[in-house]
Amino acid sequence: MSKVDQSTQKERWRRAPELLEDAFSAWRKADGALNPSSVVATIDGDGAPRLAPFGSMRAVTPKLLRFIAHRYHDTLANLKRDPRIMVAMICSPDIAVSVRGRARVVEEPFSLDQNYALVEIDIDEVKNDMPVRIGIDTGISISPSGPFVAWWNNLWERMEKE
Repeated sequence: MSKVDQSTQKERWRRAPELLEDAFSAWRKADGALNPSSVVATIDGDGAPRLAPFGSMRAVTPKLLRFIAHRYHDTLANLKRDPRIMVAMICSPDIAVSVRGRARVVEEPFSLDQNYALVEIDIDEVKNDMPVRIGIDTGISISPSGPFVAWWNNLWERMEKE
């Protein structure tokens, strides 16, 4: 029986108050492995939605996410004005979730890099956006290279601290 056939036999959860194990594990890889990239939605000053991809999203607990944002990025300015946030993650083999919550800047400038700020998201709700009858072959992934490898490794160590 294929993975897709197996997945149609189990009922999919729809909404939860926190990250369930599959999404939590995807956003909290061990040994500094990179997490799937995420798409963050904020609200511009004129009330319009704004999307931006982030490779630094990390689950700290099932109710708390962390990421870093450049201090001059629209996302950070939007979150300071209006803390409402949505985050989407898509990764293989079958994870597609959206997280609704409230963000707060906890460290600006960020101690590891003065150009960034550390942001935390308190999770209000997690929604399963994965259709039952399909699988995901690949997700959005990133990989640092050159001088950014050490930077990412330091970032992951710092982001994991509760």
